[in-house]
Amino acid sequence: MRLKALFSLLIVGIAGTALAQATPATSTVTVIEEKKVETVVVEPVRLAEAPKPPPFVFELHGFVSGTLWMQDKVYSLGPGQNALFITGCGANSATCVNGAFPTDKMVFGGDVRQTRLNFSVAGPEVFGGAKPKAVVEVDFFGADFVTVAGVPTLITGGFGDVSVMPRMRIAYAELKWGGTTLQIGQQNMLTIGLIPASLSHIAFPYTYTAGTVGWRQPGIWAYHMLGNSFELAWSVARAGWNATQVLPANPPGFTAGVASGLPALELRGKILFSKDFDLWLSGHWQSVDRNGAGAAVNKAQWSSIDTILGTAGLRANMGFLVLQGSAWYGKNAYPLLGNVLQQPGNAYRGDIFGWGAWGQLGLNLSKAISLWYTIGVDHPEYSDIIANFNAGGGSTRLRNLNQVGMLRFQSGGYAFGAEYLYTRTTDLRYLDPLTGSQLSFTANYSF
Repeated sequence: MRLKALFSLLIVGIAGTALAQATPATSTVTVIEEKKVETVVVEPVRLAEAPKPPPFVFELHGFVSGTLWMQDKVYSLGPGQNALFITGCGANSATCVNGAFPTDKMVFGGDVRQTRLNFSVAGPEVFGGAKPKAVVEVDFFGADFVTVAGVPTLITGGFGDVSVMPRMRIAYAELKWGGTTLQIGQQNMLTIGLIPASLSHIAFPYTYTAGTVGWRQPGIWAYHMLGNSFELAWSVARAGWNATQVLPANPPGFTAGVASGLPALELRGKILFSKDFDLWLSGHWQSVDRNGAGAAVNKAQWSSIDTILGTAGLRANMGFLVLQGSAWYGKNAYPLLGNVLQQPGNAYRGDIFGWGAWGQLGLNLSKAISLWYTIGVDHPEYSDIIANFNAGGGSTRLRNLNQVGMLRFQSGGYAFGAEYLYTRTTDLRYLDPLTGSQLSFTANYSF
């Protein structure tokens, strides 16, 4: 009887296997025991399909920054987070002596303007494989200060000291094919290889007018990775210059750079030894027409001026020790915030040559605590500044030196710390160099 039952079970198993191959939606197993027969229906296991990724990916990055500061001199481009060099307290100030307040000179304020928001969206591939992306980045250094008689003055209408206005930093549409990236829009110049570590001076680094040159302009930007260790970048952008230095009346937007009819050209090569060590070289050229559009070249007014300069820099992060910096040399660096932000006057028949350099040393004492020291100098040629001044050009600053010490505490994206800035600006208008300092306490949260 048992032998018969086992034989029957074998026959049913073979039949069940054939049936399962023919009809995979369900399977039937018949279990036969002595004096008992049961039939069980087994449903197949169905694997859930993975959800398709969305066609567009949105991202929000940036940081929120708050600074409390104290300073004892009048700084330009303004107080707080964009203090770069000392301008003196103004010739019209009744309490100003030799460019400085002799007493009761300490001021205290707060600043949030370098708070930055970066929006981006990446979409599905276009043009047969290119990955598109759009990026817009803003901070809040809009028109809250104006310069009156060489002194930055707060716009108080509409409570301008706290109702600060947004400012476009970068905005571009990007296409990426493997190791080649093309960006069309507004982007940072290639002369800015890196900026020093800071909490209170990120949008306006301490090394502007003290070793760093470069700004932002609309144009076309391209980056090519050649292998794993060399990047070649180039740009064709709008030529920049002082928007007010155009002799005849021109329509709005017809600045001296635009009136030249020529673009600004840049080229940069970067060697990447590792993710923590790289070297770079860059060059910048542009021309301006200070007569404006529709006016012939005027040799007596030195109307056509070229900006030509080169930069070099390095970055080395060795864990405990960080070393980084850059240097530049060239002429008429005013559009890139060089020559202590001074340009040749209309009647000065010559260029303003100069150089600048900065370096930073960082010590990572632990994962959370670090110490930093930065020094930077901008040094136009004294003879060029003096000749420009004598010709009525208005240039007076011979040299600017900034030194900064920072103690930073950091955990994840949150950081806070203290920074001390000491500035020494040599100015033709005053017998002695103008010296001043700023102490700032800043908290930043990056996301």
